[in-house]
Amino acid sequence: MRNWILIGLLALLGSCGQTPTVTTSVAPTGDIPFQLTLDGFSIAGVPGLHSYVMAGTADKLVLFGGRLNGLHGFPANAQAPTQPAFPPAMANDTVYVLDLTNKKLLGKATVNNLPAAVAAQMKSNNAEYSLQNGWLYVVGGYGGKALGTLNTATAIDYQALVDAVVSGKPLDTAFAAANIAQATHPALAITGGDMEPMGGNFLLTFGQLYNGQYTPTGSLAYQTYSDSIRVITLAASRANGKAALQMSLVGAVPPVWTSVEPESSFHRRDLTVKASVNATGQPRVTAYGGVFRGGRMDGFLNPMYIDPATAAPGIATTTDTATTQLLSQYDCAALVMADKANTVYTSFFGGISYYYWDAATKALKHDAVDIAKAIDGLPFITSISTLKQPATGAGQQHLHTAETFPPAAAAPSCGAGANATLLGAETKFAMAPGVATTANGVIQLGSLTAPAAVGYLVGGIASTAPYSANGTTCASPMFYKVTVNPGQATATVALKAP
Repeated sequence: MRNWILIGLLALLGSCGQTPTVTTSVAPTGDIPFQLTLDGFSIAGVPGLHSYVMAGTADKLVLFGGRLNGLHGFPANAQAPTQPAFPPAMANDTVYVLDLTNKKLLGKATVNNLPAAVAAQMKSNNAEYSLQNGWLYVVGGYGGKALGTLNTATAIDYQALVDAVVSGKPLDTAFAAANIAQATHPALAITGGDMEPMGGNFLLTFGQLYNGQYTPTGSLAYQTYSDSIRVITLAASRANGKAALQMSLVGAVPPVWTSVEPESSFHRRDLTVKASVNATGQPRVTAYGGVFRGGRMDGFLNPMYIDPATAAPGIATTTDTATTQLLSQYDCAALVMADKANTVYTSFFGGISYYYWDAATKALKHDAVDIAKAIDGLPFITSISTLKQPATGAGQQHLHTAETFPPAAAAPSCGAGANATLLGAETKFAMAPGVATTANGVIQLGSLTAPAAVGYLVGGIASTAPYSANGTTCASPMFYKVTVNPGQATATVALKAP
């Protein structure tokens, strides 16, 4: 979710091709030693979605929750009850099971016949989630009848869910009793953050608690940032034909009683969080970008690393002030790969950004906030970029000069004549089956010896203009196959802040 409550703003605001097969044993020269190709398509019966839950690999992919409309607005207080920023009718109430490899809808089912608490979470948006040991865990999210942040964790038997939806069996109270369990705790009330596994626990990374309607003044709502990484345990099980869920709070960094300044690196939400590796190839989690610094229309520019630690609660954090992420501050699709030297390449696909690339001047620019022109300083962009982080030394972000997202020949449409050339916010990356990865899911670049489809980009918020108030937004119904060619370096520009 994207909001500007803190400063009282109103609701403001590439081409496809086939790469020839190349087999190589010598790494290509260039800052980014691979090339990306995107091939777009849609699937009949699957609407545009964003801010949803996604689990599985591309050949058996589950999607539910999220929104069917575009970027939310900010109705006036008096209008909010009848014209809410998040219309209930636009909450996605359907589970979709997809085979992206063969471009098929395998099945769909409504969640409205499930128990009310389960259905509320499965229809929420910007929930945190993770698929581990056969259980799909969903935490928090914004939704429910009262429009608030849910303080619930839901565990769903992933294979049972897939089987029921594909076979046309109903998702009802009997299904829930056998295959779904829930737990509640105040620490679970998070939306717009992320959840990643680490050391047998789960990391609820940043985000916020938001209760009420989105309005310009915020008078109908309560908002507080998490300002922390909360370490929790979630353990689902089955006994006597019923599912059960145990949850506990291990701790938080910083501790929950610690006051955090809004300029702090922990004051982030609506960001990209991905599994990564450290200098020795060991698993870590990296938080990229995020908003909003100090109550301003401002994004975070330095990544934060989260590593395992022996001291409670089992994690250590480091903000990399030597590395600057200049594009794609808002949550967007990201592809993470690491080579044999443990250099990490994180490729970002469009989204919403603090800076944007100006092709005329061949430089980055930032727009100052100008309410009269509906400019909020955080535009949608079409750039693909890769943040290259070597095992030692500072990282550097590189713009792909010949690649855009979406590709010009496969842009989504936001209605008749509304070609949405900007995409990426709340888009997600789904891994293709059979791709070689590290233990925590980072693609091993060295395992690719020829062009290979490594995954797909799914949904997201599409826009016809950099600032939503000057155009039209919608939920994208498009999918994009991502092919990595390790035999061809990408034409790039090393980015520098203006």
